[in-house]
Amino acid sequence: MKIGDLVKMKEPKGTKWRTYKSIEKIPGEPGFVIEIAENACKVVFPSLDGDIRSFLKSSLEVVHEQ
Repeated sequence: MKIGDLVKMKEPKGTKWRTYKSIEKIPGEPGFVIEIAENACKVVFPSLDGDIRSFLKSSLEVVHEQ
C-alpha cells in the first residue's frame, strides 16, 4: 500500500456494518491513500465530500494500485 492507491475497507468477519457507528457511511466506498505512517494511513473519500479518515493498514484492501 502506498500514497495514491485506491482502497476500501475490509468487511469485518462475523459482524454487521451497522454495529460500527463511526464508519456507517464508509462501507463499500473507495478512497485514496493520502498519508502513511507506520501501520496506519489516512484515506480521503471523494464520494463523501472529501471526508478524511485514519485507518489501520490491516483494515483496508487495495482496489487499484497507483
